[in-house]
Amino acid sequence: MSGSRDPFRKTLQSVTNIKPLDSIERLQRAFLKSASKVLPHQLESSIKREDNIYILTKGYYWLYRKPDKLRLFTVKAPHIFGLADLLIPAVGEIYMNFSPGSEVYTLSYADTQQVLSQAPGLWKDVAILLSFHLHYSYWRDLHLLNDSAYDTIKGKLLELEMNTDEFREKNSIVNYILSTTKISRSTIMKITKDLIAGGYITANRGHLININHLPQRY
Repeated sequence: MSGSRDPFRKTLQSVTNIKPLDSIERLQRAFLKSASKVLPHQLESSIKREDNIYILTKGYYWLYRKPDKLRLFTVKAPHIFGLADLLIPAVGEIYMNFSPGSEVYTLSYADTQQVLSQAPGLWKDVAILLSFHLHYSYWRDLHLLNDSAYDTIKGKLLELEMNTDEFREKNSIVNYILSTTKISRSTIMKITKDLIAGGYITANRGHLININHLPQRY
């Protein structure tokens, strides 16, 4: 392994720091007046996306690709999902899983359009939020679209570190990377074992405690 300044952490922190909380708050305040709360028993199973936006006020959710159950994104509250499909419907099947204790509300596309037509200034907030989604997609592509298993694992370790202690306790390093990439279990275990042995990351029973320093190359 060789060490150097790693741009991955800087990029992820930059994307995280630009999450448009003010825009999300304004949109949530407008949408929640007409939205319906998702019942607890619905959160216990996967929710197939329908013609609704989803307003997450507490907790987090995972977005999955249905054919291979690949976990695409982990999104923490506060957040709104589905606004892009309001303009151009997505192609392909995806579904969501919400964390226990999450608070989720839905609003139909028709009602969402009505809210926005009554307050057209909110379209700017929609554009800002969609722009943030593009920046986050860039971060995801940065470490996934390459030929290096290490770069992909490095990116996923940084994602895991950015989550809460509770999240890391429930998601081991190996299981998190397995669910979000196509890398084999043996490769993940080999690289993470070497990172732990080299003092680059600290883990307890397979769960990430912290990242000390990730080398640029493996």
